[in-house]
Amino acid sequence: MNDNLNKNIRNNFAKLVDSYAKYRRDYPEKSYKLIYNFCPSVEAIVLDIGCGTGIVTKHLSSYYKNITGTDREIAMTDFAKDDNKNLKFISAKAEELPFENESFDLVTVATAYHWFDFDLAGKEIFRVLKPSGKMCVFWRMDISKSRNYLPQFAYDNLIKLISIIPKASREPITEEIFTRVGFSNVKKEEFAFEDTYTKEEILGYVQSHSTFNLLDDKQKEEYIRLNEEAVDQYLVDGIFTFEQLVRMFFIEK
Repeated sequence: MNDNLNKNIRNNFAKLVDSYAKYRRDYPEKSYKLIYNFCPSVEAIVLDIGCGTGIVTKHLSSYYKNITGTDREIAMTDFAKDDNKNLKFISAKAEELPFENESFDLVTVATAYHWFDFDLAGKEIFRVLKPSGKMCVFWRMDISKSRNYLPQFAYDNLIKLISIIPKASREPITEEIFTRVGFSNVKKEEFAFEDTYTKEEILGYVQSHSTFNLLDDKQKEEYIRLNEEAVDQYLVDGIFTFEQLVRMFFIEK
């Protein structure tokens, strides 16, 4: 199987909507405060790209009055829709945004930028941002040295079953991928935090990850079994503490 096909199989989030909606967690409130400090206007017109089931989009609505969430998966945007008149959800690719030039004051991308074509998406975001527009790209990861999105025990079990995990992007997310498409100022900030899960919740979280798509049915059964056994040694009074790092890029046009 070639790398592109393998990547596309991994990136099929339509298959993960139920587990994603049930087990994915919101970001710490500190993340949103930092975003609002970066773009401190409740009137700002906001675009949240790669919105998934709308977790971040909906949280941003407590700070901003006008927000649109986009995701390439219709199943995700359909799930995200609700009765909040300040929110709109549209199915769209980051590389082909269906908006006029200079439409938005702020673009946010949470746990999704690594799936984009950096140059095509970067130019599209630059195009739809107003002249004074801003972007915040952020994600979280295991605080361990490996910096995996998965808890370390789950990553260790995954590589027992598949030899190669296709990378979501051809290069890391750095300041350079933004400046080369026209952005002028990029700053990075990080902070650590802890999140707690029951055994069911952390195992469900692992199965909401894109790498779960890489396994066939038999491998999925084995992966679940291995994780159920491994996680027990990390539980304290039935609770798994996931130590994570939030990395945020604050980018100006």
